[in-house]
Amino acid sequence: MFKKYVFDSGRPGCRCLILGAVHGNETAGTLAQHEIINRIKSGSLKLKSGKITFIPVVNEAARRQNRRFVDVNLNRVICFHPTPQNNEEKIANELIKEIADCDVMLDLHSTHCPKDKAFAFIDYPTADNLRLLSVIPVNEALAGWPAIYEKNKSIDNFCTEKYARTCGKTGLTVECGYHKSPQAVAVAKNSIINVLAYFDNLDLPKPATTAPRITTLDSFAVKHGTGHFCRNYKHLDPVAKGEVIAVDGNGKPLTAPADGRIIMPNPDAADGSEWFYLGH
Repeated sequence: MFKKYVFDSGRPGCRCLILGAVHGNETAGTLAQHEIINRIKSGSLKLKSGKITFIPVVNEAARRQNRRFVDVNLNRVICFHPTPQNNEEKIANELIKEIADCDVMLDLHSTHCPKDKAFAFIDYPTADNLRLLSVIPVNEALAGWPAIYEKNKSIDNFCTEKYARTCGKTGLTVECGYHKSPQAVAVAKNSIINVLAYFDNLDLPKPATTAPRITTLDSFAVKHGTGHFCRNYKHLDPVAKGEVIAVDGNGKPLTAPADGRIIMPNPDAADGSEWFYLGH
């Protein structure tokens, strides 16, 4: 289903799981993992303790087609499926075993707009997850993802972080920047190195810690029909209360209910999928 690379130091320690290409067209995490895997194999990076599992391409079929997914969004169906019906549900049944078997999970993604800046999702801001966030090389983080999906049942939210949470694991997601940007690969690589150094998996100095700004998500809009944005929004742009953000396919204006920020606006969103998010 997917190929994994396991490096076991033979000594007690943290079991780290590194994921890439949960969405097949997101390549930054894949490229970064292969570079680090090769460095461990060559001996230029040395194991210190614990075990590291790399899965550079979680969704192989989508990756071959350079698509986000084949049948359904994998990062909405990460749970056990007694009778899996499609490519992504089959993958989910295998991936949850890997998540359940780790202590710390790092899920690497990338975004669709060329000027997007890197950020992290911290769906569950526990003390352990905040410590993990502190070594990720980003200035921004988003919280509140589970709550907005609980309020809107139209789209399921069985993502990797949610499954890690149900298993009592530490885990977060890094959106490394634009898919094709070399800087996104660098963010992914530095995120991996920092995490593996912080948890003593690699024989490296401990990374410096930071405190990214955390924006809390309040809501999301689903695209209906064609629709269009009223201006060229970028991720984390400010929006003002009453501002008309977009007009949906039925001609209905979508306005900001309060002052805040627009999150991950996607002009190419498919009909029936998430179009943009709002937060503060």
